Amino acid sequence: MQANNQLVRMGLFVFALALPVDLVQGQAASNRGLWVGQVTLSRVGEVSVPLDAANVAIAPDPDVATPTSDTAQLRLILHVNGAGQASLLKDVAVLRHSADSSALVKSDHDIALVTDERLYGEFPSQPAKRIATAVFDFGDSRASAAVNAAMEAAALAAAASVNSSAQNFTTVSGRNSAQTTAATAALAAASPVVTNANVSSAFAAFLATHLNSTIVNLAAADADPTNVLAAARAAATNLQNTSFYADTRGLDVINDLLRALATTASLPQRTLLAQNIVSSYADTADNTQRFIAGTSFGAMITSAAATASTVATNSGATLANIRAAVELDPVVNDAKEDALQIKVATYADTRGSNAINTVLTSIIAAAHAAGTNSGATASSVQAAAEAAGRAALASGVPRYALPPSTPTGDYNAFIASDEFRGCAAVAAQAAAAGAVSERANSSLYTLASLQGAARAAAINALQATYSAAARAVRTELPLLGTFGVGLGDARLTWDIHQTNGVALGAPALTATLVLPANHPTNPFRHRRHPDHVTGFDITRKIRLDFDGSPTNALERARFGVDQITGTYREEIAGLHKPLGPQQTTGLKVEGRFELNRISLIDTLNAR
Repeated sequence: MQANNQLVRMGLFVFALALPVDLVQGQAASNRGLWVGQVTLSRVGEVSVPLDAANVAIAPDPDVATPTSDTAQLRLILHVNGAGQASLLKDVAVLRHSADSSALVKSDHDIALVTDERLYGEFPSQPAKRIATAVFDFGDSRASAAVNAAMEAAALAAAASVNSSAQNFTTVSGRNSAQTTAATAALAAASPVVTNANVSSAFAAFLATHLNSTIVNLAAADADPTNVLAAARAAATNLQNTSFYADTRGLDVINDLLRALATTASLPQRTLLAQNIVSSYADTADNTQRFIAGTSFGAMITSAAATASTVATNSGATLANIRAAVELDPVVNDAKEDALQIKVATYADTRGSNAINTVLTSIIAAAHAAGTNSGATASSVQAAAEAAGRAALASGVPRYALPPSTPTGDYNAFIASDEFRGCAAVAAQAAAAGAVSERANSSLYTLASLQGAARAAAINALQATYSAAARAVRTELPLLGTFGVGLGDARLTWDIHQTNGVALGAPALTATLVLPANHPTNPFRHRRHPDHVTGFDITRKIRLDFDGSPTNALERARFGVDQITGTYREEIAGLHKPLGPQQTTGLKVEGRFELNRISLIDTLNAR
C-alpha cells in the first residue's frame, strides 16, 4: 500500500520483535500498532419505494444493503494499544525524537505516532510523514452535548413554568412576573447539569472516598472482595447516573479489580495488582504508558545495555557486579527519577518502576550470558543485551487497559471555562422569554409549542457557547470490542439475504460519531432562516468485522501479522427520514476493507 511504501522509503518502518507476544497480563497485544488501509464501499440501503406492475408500493428492507453499480473508497486508520484496545484516527504524524535526520531508526523509541497537532512543537523540526483521512472528521461531541443538556433542562423547566402560570399574559406586569418565575425555575434545572458536567472532578472524588488505597488493600485481603466494594459500587452507579455524560469508569474499575483478584493467588500479588489497576484509572493522562514508550525509557535501555556489556566482557564478571554498574548508570537513574515523577502518588503505584526492573533484569542476564561466549565482544554483548531489554518490554511489562469514557483535555477545559459555567443563566433567561412570548402571542399554544419556543430561544442565545464547544477536539475515537482475526461476522447482509442465512452475528468493533443538531457545522442549520435555528442530530454508527485466516498458505503467512481484511458497515441517521416499519433504521452502507500494519508502536503521543 502507498502509505506503507512511503514509510519504508523514509526508513521509519518498525520491524516486529523476534519473540512472539500474546494478549495476556504482562505482554503487549500481538495486534498492537498502527494499521492503515482502505474501505471499498459497494453496498447501500435502498430508500426509494418502487411500484410493482399493479402500482403497489414495495418497500425494500432497509437493513439489507444492496449492490451498487459503482464503488466509493475511503481511507481507514486504526491504532491498537498495548492492551489490545483499538481507536479510530483521523490523522497521525510519524515524528522522530532526534533532531539528527541522518540518524538510523533502531527501535520504537526513536519515533512517535502523534495525533494531536498541538504537540508538534515538542519535537525537533523535521520532514515527516502525516497520514490523514477526510472521512472521519470527529470533534469532541461531549462538549456540545454538555451545552445541549443544560439548554434542554432550562427549556423544559421554563416551558412547564409558563404553561402552569396563572398570570395574565395580556399585561406587561403579568408577562414579566411569569418570565421571572420561569427563569428562576429554568436556572434551578440547568445549574446542576453544568455542575455535574465536571466528571473528572467527580471521578477523582469517587476514588478518594470509595476506592482509596486503604479500601483497595482491604479488598485485596478479603476472601470476598465484592462485599468490601459494595459501597463503592453503589457510588459508582450514582456517578454514572448523575450526569448526562454517563461516566462508567467507576463501575469499570470495580469490575476490573474483581476480575484481577479472582485470578491472583497470594496476598502480595493481589495487593500489588489491585493498587496498580486502580492507579491506571487514576492516571487519566496515561502517563505511565507514555513513559515506557518515550525517549527516557528508550535511552535507558540503550545505556544500560552499553554499561552491562562493558562489565560483562571483563574477566570475572558476575551478575552482581554487572547489576551494580547498571544501577550506577546516570541514564538509568534519570529514568528511575522520571518513573517516580509520573507515578500516582495516592496509591502504591509501581507500574513505572516495575517496568524498569523487568527490563533491566533481562538486560543484565542477557549481557552476562553473552559475555561468557567464546569470542564475545563489547558490541556483540551490547546488541544481545539491548535486544533482550526490548523483548522484555514487549513480553514482560503489563499493559493496563484505558477506560474509553475518560474525558478529553479539551472537554475538561471547556466545562471549566467561563463560557460554559455561565450558560445556565443565559439559557434560563432566554428560554423563559421564549416561552412567555409563545404563550402571549399564540392562543393555540401547547406545552409542546412552549417547549419548542423556549428551546429555540435558548439555542439562539447560546450560539457563542456552542461555537466554543465545537472547538473541543478529540484526536482519537475509542472503538468498543476487540481487534483480531476472525472476530465478528464478516458476511455481507446482501449475501445473507440471498441465501436466507442466519442473521448477522455480534460485531468485532463498533464506534459512534455524533454531530449534534446545534453544532455550528451541522448541514441542516441556516443562519438566516428562522425555522432552521437548529438541525438534526447526525449519528454515524460504524462497525468492523474481521475475516478468518485465509486458506492460501502464502496469504496466511502475513494475515493477522501485518495485514488483515474484513467488512466495514456504517449506519447514518439524520441525513434522511428514518426507515423501516418502526422508522428506526438509518441509511446503511457496507463494503470490504484491508488494513496493513505499518508500525508496532503501541502508544500515541509518547514523548
